[in-house]
Amino acid sequence: MKDTNQRLLLAIAIFLPVYFGWAHFFGAKNLARPAAVATAEDQKPASTAAAPPAPVAAQTGNVPRETTHPLTEKVVLETGKIHAVATSDGAGLESIELQGEKWTQHKGAKEEERVNLVKSRAGEPLPFSTRVTGADGKTLLEADAGYTVVKKDPLSVTFRAEQGGVTVTKTLTLNPQTYGVQLTVEVQSAAALTGQLAVLSGAHAEEPQGGLFASRSSVPARAICLGGDGKIERMNVGAKHPEFNSAGAAFAGIDEQYFLSAVLAPAGVAASCKLETHGEKTGSLIAALSVPLQVAAGGVQKVDFGGYAGPKDGGQLSVVAKQLSQAIDWGFWSIIAEVLLGVMKFFQRVVPPHNWGISIILLTLAMKAITFPLQHKSMKSMQEMQRLQPQLEEMKKKFAGDTQRQNAEQMKLFKEHGVNPMGSCLPMVIQMPIWFALYTTLQVSVDLYNEPFIHGWLNDLTSKDPYYVLPVMMGITMILTQVLTPSPMSQPGQKTMGYAMSGFFSLLMLTLPSGLTLYIFTNNILSIIQQVYLRRTMRPPPAGGQTLEVVTKGGPKGSGGGSSRAKVPA
Repeated sequence: MKDTNQRLLLAIAIFLPVYFGWAHFFGAKNLARPAAVATAEDQKPASTAAAPPAPVAAQTGNVPRETTHPLTEKVVLETGKIHAVATSDGAGLESIELQGEKWTQHKGAKEEERVNLVKSRAGEPLPFSTRVTGADGKTLLEADAGYTVVKKDPLSVTFRAEQGGVTVTKTLTLNPQTYGVQLTVEVQSAAALTGQLAVLSGAHAEEPQGGLFASRSSVPARAICLGGDGKIERMNVGAKHPEFNSAGAAFAGIDEQYFLSAVLAPAGVAASCKLETHGEKTGSLIAALSVPLQVAAGGVQKVDFGGYAGPKDGGQLSVVAKQLSQAIDWGFWSIIAEVLLGVMKFFQRVVPPHNWGISIILLTLAMKAITFPLQHKSMKSMQEMQRLQPQLEEMKKKFAGDTQRQNAEQMKLFKEHGVNPMGSCLPMVIQMPIWFALYTTLQVSVDLYNEPFIHGWLNDLTSKDPYYVLPVMMGITMILTQVLTPSPMSQPGQKTMGYAMSGFFSLLMLTLPSGLTLYIFTNNILSIIQQVYLRRTMRPPPAGGQTLEVVTKGGPKGSGGGSSRAKVPA
């Protein structure tokens, strides 16, 4: 049993970097942090090697674009929540910027740019663009068709296009109270038409660059669909299977780490979704939500789609459509993560100055209060282990060569004195699920996105500490905790392993969210205070180790017989 603690510490030391490394390398592919508004440089065509195949370009002839497209016209739509730009090229939204100071990019630039949910490039469909296909799969009106503006106002715009006897009229409307988008499509055909109407969304995504100890880069977007089986499907660039289809779909779109743009299936209509990826390290994402068309000759079919373009906030998503809340990916630690977020929200509401960093500190205090009894018991167990060291050493000599008997006698001694041989690792084991769940919360919850703790230093708790102050301070407190933690004399290597683990863990935290580092640092400070208090209040081991009570009978001559008692060092 002497190596039990060492083995557990080693297991934890291996598990932590594996877990956070997996979250960084592979979890990053399943999360997406929004990129800044596309610059002129971003709009340049990609190199031949990196450019994905044009997934939505017209396939109905080689007519030059300028002869089939009217002059491009752009219309600005604006609410207190969204500033969008609609274009007549495809009648989609070429820009969706979120309004408000919170929705900015913190890149150290003098002028911060708003979060823009549109990531598509040339050849990739814009959000809420549409495509009409016939029963034979032939495209009748492509996604990038040229439209004319029929009507517009500050909240809505109506476009119209005609091609091959098919006329499509589209109206895009922003909801001034929510992040909802309404899309109404009317399809008119001179001849009887049986086919499909697809609402498309596209994005250009790249895999993050750099390793675990490099600065965190933008996390790519994913195509997303809620299928008929009630399960969410997400697809990354470079996916093993580059296509996914599902009937009975509820919504489809582009999913990002903290944001979502999606189109909802019309009520009472059997919709299907199709997700596609093109490219490996760099490429395109396409999400399509399709509904059947059945238009009589000279008739019109009207279809009303709902939509969403905004932050992945549970309340905001549910207001537009309850099923949209499933786009929030809490993962394995969902129960604990949602509880932690609920506690932080409570502190955020009721405790001035309503700072999320303060909420994380108060969360740490709350968790420490809950786990204090177990940690107190662990401390007592470690102190008792120190008292038992002389007897354990004696057992090792007495039963040298008989490991089975030695372990049995040690366990018997531990049981008699109420000692848990793994007690020294118990505090860390208790905290690990909280660390992982808080890491998930910081990676998923838009409530914490761009929320500062101390302006000018920690401006975003979901990003790393730019000056690495917290990771260094956290490492110092971890080492100090090891110094104060009692360690059995028979296991001197345990302290050394603890120091090594503290240093490695500090390096690991350099690129992880500063909110997580703040929690661990605060917890370490509280643990140091707790250990100092317990060391002072608990009776220290007797000087010289254990004592034995020796009883002698008879006594010296003339003493009248009887017995005498004496205590001697064990």
